[in-house]
Amino acid sequence: MKFEFPFLSGKTGNAEGVAGDEGQLVVGGLHGKYYEVNQKYGMFMSSCTPLGLAIPIYTATALAGGMPLWNPAGSGVVAVLTKYQAAHASGTAAVFVAGLMARNGMGSVIGTGTQITAFAETVPINGKLGLVNSIGGAGGGLASKVKSSNAGTVTITAGVAGEWVETIFGTGIEAAATANGITRVDHDFDGRIEVYPGTMVWIGATLASVALYGQSLGWYERPL
Repeated sequence: MKFEFPFLSGKTGNAEGVAGDEGQLVVGGLHGKYYEVNQKYGMFMSSCTPLGLAIPIYTATALAGGMPLWNPAGSGVVAVLTKYQAAHASGTAAVFVAGLMARNGMGSVIGTGTQITAFAETVPINGKLGLVNSIGGAGGGLASKVKSSNAGTVTITAGVAGEWVETIFGTGIEAAATANGITRVDHDFDGRIEVYPGTMVWIGATLASVALYGQSLGWYERPL
């Protein structure tokens, strides 16, 4: 039996598959896990200042430090989460658990009487490094169709415990019961979390803290 596969790049000809002795298809690991996704859809990363932001408590209305990502109704895409990273930058940390929050019914409108009363949108980094901090490069990356923020004011109605989707990390305490921050967390969503139009996600904590954390949130956008 012969299988013929078209090349991802669309070039002419066919790539022939190779079978192992047990009949399994042999594949190579030339590129990383999201290489093909980046070529087809584009990867994005929202990163706050390296000096860090305070992660809001899960019941907060102000989400400035929660790395919010909002997929407004009508965007035409689904934002698939890939990675969240955080590291303690400064300040006295509290002992808390941080997790992913999510809310549906967020629509596409910002203003009084809506779920979102303010959203300071920032430009995410393109995975092809063709658009970094609004400066165009040669990577040719696509523009994001969702809204993300890593600075400024983002205000919604208060969060509730039922919007907690997934636990990401927790801080610990030293021997003298002094709270300390994490060195670094690298949470792989592995494409399990899909943010559909009209939905917002953000990072929330079980306790308010003045400690600052350098954070990054990654995703890709596939057509709906």
